[in-house]
Amino acid sequence: MPNAKLAGSVITNFSLPKDELAVTVDVGVDYSSALDQVERVTLEVARQLMIYADGAASGFEPRVRYHTFGDSSINFTVWLGARDFPSGLTIKHEFIKRLHDRYRSEDISLPFPTRRLELTAGTILKLREIMLHP
Repeated sequence: MPNAKLAGSVITNFSLPKDELAVTVDVGVDYSSALDQVERVTLEVARQLMIYADGAASGFEPRVRYHTFGDSSINFTVWLGARDFPSGLTIKHEFIKRLHDRYRSEDISLPFPTRRLELTAGTILKLREIMLHP
């Protein structure tokens, strides 16, 4: 490869100096959630995954950090460890499934955006007419 082309390229190194890498998962919980409970449960799931999942980086200590008051949720990032880049995809996949199940059993809500529409009487009449006479 010519040096000029190499110098003008973006190169992502996924394996040097070592194959292990941190995998991040962004999560959001309902504003009514007890954040200490959310953090505790999330770390329990993450630690179990780091022990038993194929492809997990041994000895990696997962972390949780809250960072945003979002439109529908309080958002945070979870850091997990993977042996290599392909294992990172599997780790993320398994973590999301396990966390979702655990949140359901703990009554921790994963909200979704909702919108409220306020329609005037004139708009409602126009919509009714459109629906009756398409």
